[in-house]
Amino acid sequence: MRLAGLDFQTIAERLGYADRAAAHKDITRAMEASVQEMSRNADVLRQVELTRLDRLQAGAWTAAAGGDVKAIHVVLGIIDRRCKLLGLDAPVRHEVVTLGAIEQEIERLNAELAELGADQAGEAAGVAPPA
Repeated sequence: MRLAGLDFQTIAERLGYADRAAAHKDITRAMEASVQEMSRNADVLRQVELTRLDRLQAGAWTAAAGGDVKAIHVVLGIIDRRCKLLGLDAPVRHEVVTLGAIEQEIERLNAELAELGADQAGEAAGVAPPA
């Protein structure tokens, strides 16, 4: 009933609990037990999936090693899936550039250009640029 969106008071009333707190306590306990069981089962399920991937790869390996392009793609897909399942891929790094950082870099480049322009103007006039 909780998964269906019912509040604890309604569940308590429908199931004959003394109050919503008692319903909340039992539901929370049941959900925690379910999560713990899923965690225990996850390792077993992961191993089952790895065994399936191994069998599929073994079936396509000879053709892939022989140069069959379609089989090569199949094997690469299996390898990719195995890497994801085991978390072997390095995390992808993303660089976030803010508008402020872009504006700051534009100002820095403009200052650099202005300095270069002043140096070139000074050279044209026969004045040595500052060291």
